[in-house]
Amino acid sequence: MLDFSDLLVFTKVVEVESLTRAGELLGMPKSTVSRRISRLEAHLGSQLLLRSSRSVTVTPDGALFFEYCLRSLGVLRDGERALQSQQRRPQGLVRLALPPALGQILAPSLLAEFLELYPDLRVITALSDDPASLLREGFDLAVCVGPLADSGLFAVRLGTSESGAFGAPTYFERKGVPQSHAELTRFDLLAAGLVDRNYRWLLSDGRHEVAVSFSPRLVCNDLVLLREAVLAGLGIANLPAFLCKHDLAEGRLVETLPGWKTEDVTFHAVFTDPKTLPTRVRALIDFMVERLRRRLSWEIG
Repeated sequence: MLDFSDLLVFTKVVEVESLTRAGELLGMPKSTVSRRISRLEAHLGSQLLLRSSRSVTVTPDGALFFEYCLRSLGVLRDGERALQSQQRRPQGLVRLALPPALGQILAPSLLAEFLELYPDLRVITALSDDPASLLREGFDLAVCVGPLADSGLFAVRLGTSESGAFGAPTYFERKGVPQSHAELTRFDLLAAGLVDRNYRWLLSDGRHEVAVSFSPRLVCNDLVLLREAVLAGLGIANLPAFLCKHDLAEGRLVETLPGWKTEDVTFHAVFTDPKTLPTRVRALIDFMVERLRRRLSWEIG
């Protein structure tokens, strides 16, 4: 099999018509240049160069082979330039796994903006309660919620969404309004989860923390469905800012205990190995770091 480095040496010798000069340009001794040329000739079964103490002359077979070497090296250089161009301007496909609430509420507008910014990229998205598990199925990137398990994966923090307890005005008109955290369990509390069990909210006013344990009237494994249940007047739920800030601003939801916040919701971009992370995936991570923080906050607009 041809050795690519031998082709480079041969081409350089022909170009400069000297073993010594070729060695100087390639950073190798003349003896190595001569040995590589001899190895190439032995492999091809043909003499490529006529060498004397004063000059190097190309044989007819050498001239023919030189033309093919130039074509091959030209193709390789074109490939190098194409890859460099792709690194400067991301191209290709990114597979992104998202938690359902983020995927339904924020991802459409966020991805529309991203794809407009990078017209040579395409994105495949999948919504999952366990986005990181899709990395094992070939996805490039997963956005995960909450504390990260010690899984050997790498992560970049995307932002945090503050949370609070909210209910619809129609619900409070029927049931009244809690005056303190101690009264919360007398109301219909709704929870995010998968099983029927006792749940707990941790409330903080910046100085004190209290825990409220309760048996929920409704449990939803989807935050968007939980928000719809609250809007329908079913009860009070713990919701993150990105999910309910527009409802709050437009009066469809009311904060239950102003000044008291529930636990924040933190999002991370998770991937397998930063050393092999393609430019197209890094572009999406950088974009989310820059644009997602504001959208997760209480800020509107």
